[in-house]
Amino acid sequence: MAVDLEKHMRTAIEEAKSSLRKGNHGFGAVIIRNKIIVSQAHDTEETEHDATAHAEMNALRIASKYLGKNLGGCILLSTHEPCPMCTAAIIWANIHHIAFGYSISEALRQGRKRIDISCEELFHKAKADIRVDKGILNSECSIFYHQEVRAEIRKLRNASEEQLRYYNQKSTEKRIQWYGSELPNRELVSDDKAFTGYRLLLERLHIREDEAPIVHKDERKVVFHSTNFCPTLEACKILKLDTREICKLYNEGSTDALMKQLDPKLRFTRNYEKIRPHSRYCEEMIEYEK
Repeated sequence: MAVDLEKHMRTAIEEAKSSLRKGNHGFGAVIIRNKIIVSQAHDTEETEHDATAHAEMNALRIASKYLGKNLGGCILLSTHEPCPMCTAAIIWANIHHIAFGYSISEALRQGRKRIDISCEELFHKAKADIRVDKGILNSECSIFYHQEVRAEIRKLRNASEEQLRYYNQKSTEKRIQWYGSELPNRELVSDDKAFTGYRLLLERLHIREDEAPIVHKDERKVVFHSTNFCPTLEACKILKLDTREICKLYNEGSTDALMKQLDPKLRFTRNYEKIRPHSRYCEEMIEYEK
C-alpha cells in the first residue's frame, strides 16, 4: 500500500506553523519509515543561532539518533524544497525518497533569496537514485512563504494592544495619503454614498467584486461578505490569534477612517459573529449615517 504523503505533509505543516510562532522561518520536515514517523522538526536558525539548523537537518539529526546515520528506507517530507545543504545531507544519509510542497523555483519567482539549484540537479550530479514528489499540498505550504503573510506574522507575533493600535494609526495615515494623492478615479464617486464607499474599499485593497459580493443594499447601507485572500487572516491562523480581537484593533479603524475621507457620515463596521476563520466569510458593512 502506498504511503499517504499528504497525511504526513500535514505533520510537517504543523511544524512549520510552530516555527513561525517561535520566531523562526516557517519550515517543517518529517521523516517516516514503514509508514511510521521517525522524526519531525522545524527550523531553529533564529532560536538556536545556528545557520545550519534547517528543518530537514534537524529531522535528520533526530532520526539518526534512533536509526543510525544510514537512513536507507526512509522518506523525508518537507514543506519547502530542500536547499543544497539539506539536499547533500539527504544524499549522505541514504534517504531514498523525498517529497516537498513549495519549490525553490516558486520562491525565486516571488523574489525570495534562494540558491538557484534544485534538489533534483544535485541528486543527478551525485548519481543518487532518489525519488522526488513535488507539490504535495502546495497551496497550504505556499502560505508560509507568502511575503505579505510573513510581514503580518512579524508584526502580529507577540504584539500588544498598544502595538496593534499603533499599526492601525500607521495604516490610517497611509490610507488617507492614498485617498488624497493617489485616487485619480473620481468616477467612483456617486450620490449613493455607501455604495461609493464599497467601491472605494475594493479599489484600495485590490479586491474583486466577486470576492466581496454584496448581500444587502439599500439607500443608506451596503453589506458584503469578504472571501478575498487576507494576509492578516492567514497570519492569525498560523499564530493562533483570534481575528475577532486582532482585527478590531488592527485594521477596522483605518478602514473607517478611509470611508470618512469620502464623507464624515460614512461608517465601516464588521459583524464579529461572522468573521473568518469562525465563518466562511467576513461580514462587513458600510453605512451612511444621516
